[in-house]
Amino acid sequence: MERVVKYFQSGAEAKLNIVCGAVILTSVVVFKAYEFKCPCVPGFNKPYSLMVLLAPPLIFFFVGILVSQYCGSLTIEYSRPEGSRAKNKKVLRQMFITMMIRALAPPIVWILICFLDGKLLVCGFSETLDPDQFGGFDDFPGYETTVLLAKVPCKNFDLLCQSSTRKAISRFLKFLSQGIGCITVLTLIVLGAVARFVLPLLATHETLQVRYWNKYSDMEEKCFEVMCIEHNHKLAERCVKKYFEETKKEREKEEARYDKRKFSDAQVDTLVFVEQWYKYRPPILGGDLPDHIS
Repeated sequence: MERVVKYFQSGAEAKLNIVCGAVILTSVVVFKAYEFKCPCVPGFNKPYSLMVLLAPPLIFFFVGILVSQYCGSLTIEYSRPEGSRAKNKKVLRQMFITMMIRALAPPIVWILICFLDGKLLVCGFSETLDPDQFGGFDDFPGYETTVLLAKVPCKNFDLLCQSSTRKAISRFLKFLSQGIGCITVLTLIVLGAVARFVLPLLATHETLQVRYWNKYSDMEEKCFEVMCIEHNHKLAERCVKKYFEETKKEREKEEARYDKRKFSDAQVDTLVFVEQWYKYRPPILGGDLPDHIS
């Protein structure tokens, strides 16, 4: 447990992995909560299935980019003037690749779940098959073949409920979908394992430098944020202190409005502070501040 906590506190990479995992978990939860129902209308099945297959992954992809810490850092680093420090294109490329890989993870999970579930492929491609290869619809002479194929995904359609052709087409497409999903999962696992074994062997001097400067830029950003907080604290402290010193005489006049039988001197002084600060907040100090901040 202690190792897990330290990993979560170790830096930007751990935080990015947490965010990526959260988005992946969200995609799984959304898929389980979403009840897919095929329209079973000729000409509408495939567009609707493709929309369900591709629209949520696009949303998850852009959300993954927006929540990535590298999104802002990459934009700032790319758009800043070089000044005294030249831009390291290798670091920028590494940040971009890392951001894209993490942003692509949730969409890939969604698509894989859709394939393993099989309903989308049955809905989208039932109209593209030849029913004669699965027994045909000779028992339904009064219906067009396209209408019957479009009704294949609908189990509640009474006319095809007990049709062996409908069951065969549905089973074939579901097996095909699950086969594609399993092969894709296996391929991704193999590629990931090969990358974990091969990439360390190919870690050249330039790769190590890119990793170093990538972590350095993240640490520099953290230090800058800490210094901004400290500077803001000193700026606010100086502003409030100067305000209280300059309004001392005015406070003494305002104290007469309070009934000292109800409030002590310290309470009256505090109430006047709060009221005057609320009504007459002074401007932020500027020019002479750096000379006084230590």
